[in-house]
Amino acid sequence: MLRNQKGFTLVELVIVIVIIGILAAIAIPKFADLSNSAKIAACIQNEEALESAQVIYYTNTSIANPGSGSYAADVATLVTAGLVDVAPTCPVDGASSYTPDTDAGGNLTGGMSCAGGPH
Repeated sequence: MLRNQKGFTLVELVIVIVIIGILAAIAIPKFADLSNSAKIAACIQNEEALESAQVIYYTNTSIANPGSGSYAADVATLVTAGLVDVAPTCPVDGASSYTPDTDAGGNLTGGMSCAGGPH
């Protein structure tokens, strides 16, 4: 006599759980890598926006004092000048400040980098 039983056997359930575990093991590292890539892209975008603000600041100081244009020494100066709304936080390392880039002589070059270093 065959009984008409409904449901899954223990073996079938274990196989499904193993398959889900394998898929999760593949997907989670990929997701973590994508998340890190997105943070790095956001940091680079912040740096480029601050660099543009530096160029505008340099132009404004050149117009106000011909021949003596200068870059802002910090992000707070750019915020005060109204060139950026708020000082961005680096999404990669959580650093709260971007610092101006300098050349070998210590002169400001107009770029800005996350305080945690280049990404």
